[in-house]
Amino acid sequence: MGFWGYLVVGRDDRPLPELYTMRPYHSGIAGNRARADNWQVCSLGSGVAVPDPVRLLVDLSAETRAPALMASVVNDDCVSVEGFSSDGYWQACPPRRGRDGAAAGRWELREEACAREAAARAAGWAVAAGRPVTAEPITALLITCGDRRVDGFFEEFLVRLGLGPCPN
Repeated sequence: MGFWGYLVVGRDDRPLPELYTMRPYHSGIAGNRARADNWQVCSLGSGVAVPDPVRLLVDLSAETRAPALMASVVNDDCVSVEGFSSDGYWQACPPRRGRDGAAAGRWELREEACAREAAARAAGWAVAAGRPVTAEPITALLITCGDRRVDGFFEEFLVRLGLGPCPN
C-alpha cells in the first residue's frame, strides 16, 4: 500500500508545521521538506482529514503572503492538485494510474481541454509566486502523468511551476 494523504506546499521563513494555519493538522504531519527560496512541502498522513481544502489554501496563503498548493494523494496512484493565489483557486485532476502502473485510460478531447485550462491556471499561480512559466509543459505533464508514480509526478509538477529542489 502506498502513500495516502496530502502534500501541502507553501513559502515561509518558518517551517510550515509551525504556522498557525497548520495547527489543526499537527498530529498528522509526516514530514516537511525544504525547497529553494523558502518553499516547502509538508506531508500530512492518511489519519488527517482536511474538511475544506480551499479554506486551508486560502488561510495558508494569507498567513504566508504567498500562493499555496495542495495535492490529495490516494495510494500513490491517484492525485488531485489544488492551488490558490491572488488569481484565485484552481484544481487539476490528471488521469489515474492503473494497478499495472499504466494510465487508466486515454484522455478524451474534452478532458484535454480541461487539462489545458488547469495548466493555464497553474501557470498563473506560478506567475503569482514569482516564477513565470508557460502552460505548455504543464499541460503535457497533466496529460501524460499516468506513466509515473504520484511522487514523481508531483516533483515534476513543482519543477514545471518553477519551484526547484532545495540546493544542497
